[in-house]
Amino acid sequence: MTRLRWASGIALVALTSTACGMGGGGDDTTTQTGSGGGHLVYDEQFGPAAAWALETNDAHSLSRAGCLETLLRYNSEGELEPMLATEWTQTDAKTWEFTLRDGVTFQDGTPMDGEAVAGALTHLLEVEVPARAFNPDVVSGVKAVDEATVQITTPAADPLVPLRVASPNSGILAPKAYDGKQIDIKGTCTGPFTVTDEAPAQSLSLERNEDYWGGEVSLESAEVRFVVDGAARATQVQTGEAQISKSLPVANLSTLEGDDNVEVVEGPVARTTVMLLNNSRPPFDDPLVRQAIQYAVDTQAIVDGIYEGAGSPGVGPFGPDTPWAPEAAEPVAVDLDEARDLLDQAGVDPESLTIELMAYNDRPEFGDLAAVIQDQLSQLGVTVKIRSGEYTSMEPDMLSGDFDAALLSRGYLVDVADPGGYLLSDWTCEAGYNISHYCDPATDQEIKDAVAIEDVDGRNQAYAALAEKLQKEAASIFLLHEQAPWGVQAEVKGFEPHPLDYYVLTAGLGVS
Repeated sequence: MTRLRWASGIALVALTSTACGMGGGGDDTTTQTGSGGGHLVYDEQFGPAAAWALETNDAHSLSRAGCLETLLRYNSEGELEPMLATEWTQTDAKTWEFTLRDGVTFQDGTPMDGEAVAGALTHLLEVEVPARAFNPDVVSGVKAVDEATVQITTPAADPLVPLRVASPNSGILAPKAYDGKQIDIKGTCTGPFTVTDEAPAQSLSLERNEDYWGGEVSLESAEVRFVVDGAARATQVQTGEAQISKSLPVANLSTLEGDDNVEVVEGPVARTTVMLLNNSRPPFDDPLVRQAIQYAVDTQAIVDGIYEGAGSPGVGPFGPDTPWAPEAAEPVAVDLDEARDLLDQAGVDPESLTIELMAYNDRPEFGDLAAVIQDQLSQLGVTVKIRSGEYTSMEPDMLSGDFDAALLSRGYLVDVADPGGYLLSDWTCEAGYNISHYCDPATDQEIKDAVAIEDVDGRNQAYAALAEKLQKEAASIFLLHEQAPWGVQAEVKGFEPHPLDYYVLTAGLGVS
């Protein structure tokens, strides 16, 4: 096994992509690095959970499968660049115009024109639960100015619009994709690969798009397998049953030692594991109790013991090496005496405190993580009962506030490549993904003001101040900032993990 560390473009994405989008963009070129022909199997961690509804995480899977494309995209250096649109301009404070790439057709042969793009994005605005990246709260409407131009209007000035249309949730499909009760992904994409068959919850079969607008596609065909079991993903890449496997559990990396045919590529990602505390009901409606729990959780021990050093202790919602972390941010040191004092101030006897901690088994490490937290809090006298199950079975209770605490792995740039999207969706009072049920009108306004700042450095400083506030108030317990090990067979050419995890099967990907 060869271990490679990839340089994360996380900070670069947030800094340069916005600046690039402000003034518009030029054309791009496609570089082919594959060998031509061949078949590749890629193991995904999770399968589609919402019948390919683009407002859900299914859009990200379809983007990684090389089918779904967006108006703009991020390259591996984290720069915003043209994709289905070649230019973008802010014509006034609340209006953006995008010039569409000429001559692009959907895989069913219909033209990708202004009406088709406006229809796709309008559909996204009209679904029952819109995407966090692109929804009626941040987008007033979309219309086709002409065949080659689409206009997006916003209710308030929003410098993040170019970032929103680069999110996989804002992907563009052919009009027929929206005709039925479910999204039709066969023949409706514009990407280098077209879906030929689907085994529900198991796999996608794909063939290269011979008429791809971006040029020659190196692979002849590919298969995406949905393999939830991390050990199985590690085994398949080791045996060569799969050529690329996503998110290998740290515990399984030792099985790849000594295998010259496998490279493990690992590096930081914009993702934080957090123990969410339900701020809407006792005992966690009291910040003193939340802070007491924070002082009792040993994040360094969690990183060392559960994740074997693959990550760093939580310093807030954002990783310590990002522009959005407070300067010299450090994790909270364990202090049981301080924790007891805080509980005493809150009038809470730790021996009387029982917490149910939800730990979904879609993340296999969460079982061990919950057990460690259970042990750590027992040293404070707090009883923790663990509830396990699939995430989909737990999410309704989490969203409705019918829980005490829950583990969550959350990508803070996965929706929009700027922390503002995450802060708006997770930490404002009426947000659709505010699972912690944290609500402070002053913080709401601070977040909205921060997102509206056009100067990137100024916006980043405002985000850092908000991160410091959430950590200081122990709005939830930020446990660790994650790394993402990929397993890659040596025969694979042209693969590099994307800093936002948007793309895997690309035109330049090949096998030797």
